[in-house]
Amino acid sequence: MKVKTIGRVAVAGLGAAVALVVAASPAVADPDPATEFRQLAGVGSDTTQDLGNGLGEALGAGDLVASWDARPPAGGTTTIKTKSTGCSFQRPNGSGQGRQALRASQGEDLDGAGPGTAGQFPAATGVNIQGCVDFARSSSYGGGSTPSNTGAYTYIPAGVDAVTLAVHQDGDLPFGWSFAQIQRVYKCFDTRVAGNTVVPRMIQTGSGTWEFWIQPARMAITENEINAGDYPCMAVDHDNNISTPAVPVHPRVQEHDGTVLTGNLTHVIPFSIGQFVAQGNHAAIEAALPPVVVADRRGPTQPVAMSTTTQATTQPVVGGVLNVNFPVPFRRDVYNVVPTANLTNPLVQSTFVGTGSQVCSDTVTVNGQQRRVVELFGFGYRGTLNSPLEANCGYTDLRFNS
Repeated sequence: MKVKTIGRVAVAGLGAAVALVVAASPAVADPDPATEFRQLAGVGSDTTQDLGNGLGEALGAGDLVASWDARPPAGGTTTIKTKSTGCSFQRPNGSGQGRQALRASQGEDLDGAGPGTAGQFPAATGVNIQGCVDFARSSSYGGGSTPSNTGAYTYIPAGVDAVTLAVHQDGDLPFGWSFAQIQRVYKCFDTRVAGNTVVPRMIQTGSGTWEFWIQPARMAITENEINAGDYPCMAVDHDNNISTPAVPVHPRVQEHDGTVLTGNLTHVIPFSIGQFVAQGNHAAIEAALPPVVVADRRGPTQPVAMSTTTQATTQPVVGGVLNVNFPVPFRRDVYNVVPTANLTNPLVQSTFVGTGSQVCSDTVTVNGQQRRVVELFGFGYRGTLNSPLEANCGYTDLRFNS
């Protein structure tokens, strides 16, 4: 018999314990007020946007970090303004756009077709945003699975995340999958699992989670292959014209928005375990760090347990927190990306660099106990270096040029 709600119940418990003490101040996601221009402006990843908002309230006196959501929050707009002078531009949605905005802020020309305009975001169609972004939130490393210690941008780990498949909690698809089963579904080899129809959904392009999901170590598919119609269960080539991208069978979805499964019992999506935990902790977060709000977008999702050829079936959430022992291919660090040249800046150092940095060490009180802000927002904490791609919080030797 399937146990359908163990992960959700465990996560919800923390929020329930503090729900009655939530402050009455208005809930916000972007910096509040929007005209409060703090010292470090960050944009990018949906996965870590809630953590960014929490750090914005927790660090310093709430005047250090301004973190802008990937999507407009309630009452927000698609345009953001990050500095008091100029700096009004399209809100970057996802890790890829966040990193592009950081590069444009450094004066890069993003228009690969060239010649473009230095500092223009979005490339070719946007405005000059030089000096407007100080860091990018990213849920993936720009260099893929090959780490480098050289590059114009440094990827500083903030926490440990993992990504698993999410199914409908009331559907007939199993709550435990093998890595091979998931990969075969996303390669369109299998359209049924355990005798039940399964429909794989794609996340929006530019998503760090989608970029991570499709890499060779996991699904081993590419956007070029998708656009060529190589995976017809996800996108269909209607005209046999390589210059015309294949049309998605179902619209791509915003990452970590489980409401897409509402009414779709056979559909599956990749989902950040850290985001799932954070959304379940929303009441605790809102009590500990008013006026931060975390939207509970889990909908009817159930993150599945996973097994690999070297690891037995492992639950994604244990005791209400992310299981840092989830299978290695699906674990990842999440990052704050800064220009490498700025690592010597005292403000950047104290905020991001090393296990003693504010991002890595800051705590808040929850139910009378101190908890790291990073962990409250669903991510694991790693204090020692395993490898450049499984590094300690605040590590500064993982770099890339984009």
